[in-house]
Amino acid sequence: MTNKEFFIERWNRDAKGTLKAVNGLPAEMEKLDYKPDAKSRSAIQILQHILPHAKHMMESLETGVFDEKDGNFSSVAEAAQYYEKSSNDFIEKLSTVDEDAWNNKNIDFHVNGRKAFNGTVGNICWTILFDTVHHRGQLSTYYRSMGVRNPAIYGPTAEDIEEMMAAAANNN
Repeated sequence: MTNKEFFIERWNRDAKGTLKAVNGLPAEMEKLDYKPDAKSRSAIQILQHILPHAKHMMESLETGVFDEKDGNFSSVAEAAQYYEKSSNDFIEKLSTVDEDAWNNKNIDFHVNGRKAFNGTVGNICWTILFDTVHHRGQLSTYYRSMGVRNPAIYGPTAEDIEEMMAAAANNN
């Protein structure tokens, strides 16, 4: 398995986790203004930051520039649909990239219209995946405070374990 193939496998698996994270959010958009600290991003700001990553990666494969820009979503359902489509489109496009481009083609990474750094396609792809996982982890600490159940992103949640234990006790 090549590094690119491994990346695609990991992206696809983590995209499912990201969709669970988005779909687990409260439907009331005003609840997404929650943030645990003044320096933290709100839940909606995290979504606006990470969900466009796939679209920006896809565009960078053609332009050679990853242009970091926040998205704007009017509902959780819209955000989930946007991410699912852009993630699938990105992987479809990335699948056509040859190993030489993966390992050697440089992409300039821009933030607020200014070049921050550059790296190979592979390096930028991994950076974006890790950034998504990092911010999704932040988001995972917000659910209970927003009044909803944590989604099971990597495994059972506390609520899942409690339900399994109760079911086991009822079966005895």
